[in-house]
Amino acid sequence: MVLTDWHRLLKTAEGFQLRPGATEENLAAYEKQLEACFPLQLRKLYLVSDGVFDERGRWFVIWPLSELPWRNQHDWGKDGARRCELVAFGDDGTGAPFCVPRDGGPGVFVWDPLTAAPQWLANDVGDFWSGRSLPMFR
Repeated sequence: MVLTDWHRLLKTAEGFQLRPGATEENLAAYEKQLEACFPLQLRKLYLVSDGVFDERGRWFVIWPLSELPWRNQHDWGKDGARRCELVAFGDDGTGAPFCVPRDGGPGVFVWDPLTAAPQWLANDVGDFWSGRSLPMFR
């Protein structure tokens, strides 16, 4: 796996507002609270910016860490056990959350509200962001 240079990638992306990065202690605390292990690429992204705000669409593409517990608990109540293997970390602006495996494994998914199932987007968060194949990134 090639690690993404999040400093370069995020600071050159137009239309996105960054926040101060999280600390390793913040990440560990939220992983414990969520009973999850964040994939390495997501951890690295959060160390550069604790959330990424899309200025054009006016929403957090990547949610701040402090929002993860509430958003995941809220969403898990709707779809129950079908989503227990995933942790949501952002959304597409329409409410469809982006998710990664709870165990830190490979893959980024979008939870499709119409089919109530995950749809594969990318191998990891770096590919997901840098590929920008989603309509919201065009």
